[in-house]
Amino acid sequence: MEDALKKNLEKLLKEEGLNGRVTDLEYLTGGASNETWKFFFSSKTEKKHMIFRRSLGESSPMAISKRDEASIQQLAFKKGAPVAKIIAIADKDSTLGDAYIMKHIEGETIARKILRDKEYSQAKKKLAYECGEAIAKIHQVPINNFKNMQVSSPKDLIHQLYLTYEGFKQPLPVFEFAFKWLEDQDFGEPIEKLVHGDFRLGNLIISKNGLEAVIDWELAHIGNPIQDLGWICVNSWRFGHSKNIVGGFGEIDDLLSGYSSVCKNNITHEQIKTWQIFGTLRWGVICLIQTFSHLYGRTNSVEKAAIGRRVSETEIDLINLIFLGGK
Repeated sequence: MEDALKKNLEKLLKEEGLNGRVTDLEYLTGGASNETWKFFFSSKTEKKHMIFRRSLGESSPMAISKRDEASIQQLAFKKGAPVAKIIAIADKDSTLGDAYIMKHIEGETIARKILRDKEYSQAKKKLAYECGEAIAKIHQVPINNFKNMQVSSPKDLIHQLYLTYEGFKQPLPVFEFAFKWLEDQDFGEPIEKLVHGDFRLGNLIISKNGLEAVIDWELAHIGNPIQDLGWICVNSWRFGHSKNIVGGFGEIDDLLSGYSSVCKNNITHEQIKTWQIFGTLRWGVICLIQTFSHLYGRTNSVEKAAIGRRVSETEIDLINLIFLGGK
């Protein structure tokens, strides 16, 4: 299998004018629908590591294709956002399938290491500002290039999420109240922008110098850009460092300062909190999805079962945010 993959990667790179040899294939992640490989490419003119990502089997209905991911990253790269440079995109008829090759970026993605290790102590001081700056550049990508991409208003997102939740026939009073509460909230101006969809630690490559790249674009869509700012503030993505509202490492004022350095905006703390509450509810429903996937799906999974306990965590977070003035 690996020998065939090497040859196919070499063929794709050759189509881009890069004649060389692929070695040291390393399988980084797996799953039901995606896989990622790291490899070394050497030619007469260059020697460097690259990353290969492709889709396998049936993907989530919310996920875009890998080819679309790559196209989005190319446009974000042109806008100066910290995004890995795309090297090659596989043709739809390629034996590689729905896939692309991008530049390898050195750094760490494991949230607990970034938040805990002294190596990243200086980087964390400016990370909230850098995240605001980065996501603002992403939001500036022209959306007229994405005619086939899903467009989701706040009302659409709430409705879609409720239908998913309702389908489990598992009534949760806190979730029911949160859905009702969100119907009357201010989500910000109805401006449609490119939304990353999963902007948080785990999908950011961090070095001791700071933010290096934004990765994992499969949930990208067109919608309200404040969604990304609220998502990174969800308590679950602070990984135990709850006092620092932005990802466990920073404050909203710094996040907004970075955002404002790129584009004018009138985003308020209250609007971010509304999206944070939506994000908390969204994560709670995702936890339900994982739980029922274990209980009634094709594969028993200890990991999916364990995620089920986090439903109650999101209920606590929702109560704290809506009733107790939590952050």
